[in-house]
Amino acid sequence: MNIKPLLLSAAFAFSAQMIPMSASAEILAIGPHAKVLKKANLPTHGQSMKQVQKRFGPAQRIKVSKGKVTKRNPKITRWDYSGFSVYFENSHVIHSVVKR
Repeated sequence: MNIKPLLLSAAFAFSAQMIPMSASAEILAIGPHAKVLKKANLPTHGQSMKQVQKRFGPAQRIKVSKGKVTKRNPKITRWDYSGFSVYFENSHVIHSVVKR
């Protein structure tokens, strides 16, 4: 019996338990004095386009990625609002970015 694969899998299982599974994000404002801002009232990861439009209204400007849409190259859409932009992959939020 080869013990190396067993040791490797045991080490991986132990290290996976040591990594916290929850994630959080804050907004970092960079300028003359860098500061961390509290979470803003922004769309969150996974929300649909309908949910964002219902909550924040129609976007001021919409930009859609160009090129052929494939599984590896999904459609990316950016909705610009006055204080932030929202990036969608297909029809769900992937990022919200605060503007200066």
